[in-house]
Amino acid sequence: MLENAIKALRNRHVDIERVLYLVQAGRERAVPAFVERAGIELVEIPLDDPTLHAGIYKQVCSLVLPRLRGLEGSLHINVSPGTPAMHSVWLILHAGGALPDGTKLWSSQLSRETRRPRIDPVDFSITTYLAEIHRFARCEPGLAVYEPQARSAARHVAFDHLARYARVIGAPLLILGERGTGKTRLVETFVATLKERKKVVTVPCGGLDSALVESLLFGHHKGAFTGAAVDRLGLLAEADGGILFLDEVQDLPQAAQRKLVRVFQDRQRRYRPLGSDREKTVDVELVCASNLPVAELRGRLDTDLFDRLSHLVVTVPPLRECREDIKEDWGRVWREIRQREDLPEDAPWSRDLEQALRSHMLRGNLRDLQRLAVLCMAWWSSPDPSPGIREALIQWERFTLTPEHESSAHGEGSRTERIHWFRARLARWAKEQYGTWAAAADALGCDEKTLRQDSIYGKV
Repeated sequence: MLENAIKALRNRHVDIERVLYLVQAGRERAVPAFVERAGIELVEIPLDDPTLHAGIYKQVCSLVLPRLRGLEGSLHINVSPGTPAMHSVWLILHAGGALPDGTKLWSSQLSRETRRPRIDPVDFSITTYLAEIHRFARCEPGLAVYEPQARSAARHVAFDHLARYARVIGAPLLILGERGTGKTRLVETFVATLKERKKVVTVPCGGLDSALVESLLFGHHKGAFTGAAVDRLGLLAEADGGILFLDEVQDLPQAAQRKLVRVFQDRQRRYRPLGSDREKTVDVELVCASNLPVAELRGRLDTDLFDRLSHLVVTVPPLRECREDIKEDWGRVWREIRQREDLPEDAPWSRDLEQALRSHMLRGNLRDLQRLAVLCMAWWSSPDPSPGIREALIQWERFTLTPEHESSAHGEGSRTERIHWFRARLARWAKEQYGTWAAAADALGCDEKTLRQDSIYGKV
C-alpha cells in the first residue's frame, strides 16, 4: 500500500522524500529503510485499542504533531491506512487547524473499474474557531499563546465558555482572573479571532489620569477645555470596527464609568466628545478584564455599568488549578523568551523542573514561568545544563518566597502539600544557617541530595 501510494502521488507530481510510518507499539513490522527512494521513519504509537478515537487523538497530538513543525506546504497525509477511528482523527485534526498550513489529505484505494491502486485528494475544507486560533499561533510563533485544547478540566471549561461568549456579537464580555493569567493575551488572540475583529485597542485603566480620562476615551473638540489646542478623536473612535479592551476595569474613574453606561446601553454605541453638541456612533465590541472576584468588582464599579458588563463572565483559572497544562505552558513561555542561539528551541524538562512546577503555588502565574525561564537562561551551561537549572530553581524559589506569599504559618492545601511546604522551608533555613548544602545536611542528619530536593519541592 505504501509503495502504491508513493507511486500514485508521483503521478500527480508530488515527490515524497520522507515518510513517517505509524504503527501500533508492540506489533512487530518489517519496514525497509527506503521505499521508492523515500526514507522511512518508523513511529510507534502506544495504543491499547486502535479503534478508540480519544486514545488515538491523544497519542497523535503528543507523539506525531511535534514532528510536523516546519512542514508548511510540504506535508501529505494518507488517511486511508489504519482503523476508521484513525481516519476520523486525521479529519478532525485537519478541520481543527492542528496540522501545518497547506497540508494535503489523500485517500488511497483500489479502483473498482481498473483494479489498479489510485490516490485521490480529500476535499474537506472546513473553518472552525480552533482552526482560526491555530492559524494565528502559526502566524505569530513568538507569542506564548494558550493552547485552546486544554488538558486540565478547569481550563477546558473556561475556554469553552470563552469560545461561546466571545461569539455573541454586541454583548460586553467580562474576563476575570488573577494577575499573570494572561487575560490581555487572551483578548488579543482568542477573543479577537472569535469575534473576527483584527483591531484591539487596549486601555490599562490603572494608569489613567482622572482629569484626562474622558478626553482620552471620548475625544474632544479644539477649545473644549484649557489646553485642548487641537481636535482629538479618542480611543472609542480609534477602536471603531474593532475591540475596546478595558484592562483592570475596576480602576476606571467613576465619571468615565457613568459615561460608558450611555455608550453601551444599546447597540448604537452613542457617545459625545467633549465640547461637541452632537453624538457620534461607533461599531465597537467591549471586553473588560479584572483581577478581582465578582463580589468585590460589583462594589468597585458603578451599579449600572456592572449590570451591563456582567451578562457574559469568564473566569480564567490560575496555573495551580491547571497542572496538566503546565508543561505546555512552560514550553510556550520558553520559546517566547528565548533569543540566544546557544539555547535549545524546546524548553528544558527534568525531574527537578517537573516537581517544582507541579508543587509551587505559582501565585504570579505566567509571570512566575517567565521569571523561571529567564533564570534558567542566565544559569545555563553546556553541555550539562542540570547544575545551572538547579541553581535557577533555588534563586526562583528564594525570590517567590516573599512574606505576602507565606500567608499561612502552616502552609496551604492538603496534609501532604503542607509537609512539602515545611520541608522546603526547613531546607532553605538550614542552607542559610550552615552556609553550604553539605554542612546543612550533616547538621540535620540527612544526605545533601535529599536536602537540595526538598528545597525546590515544597509549596509556598
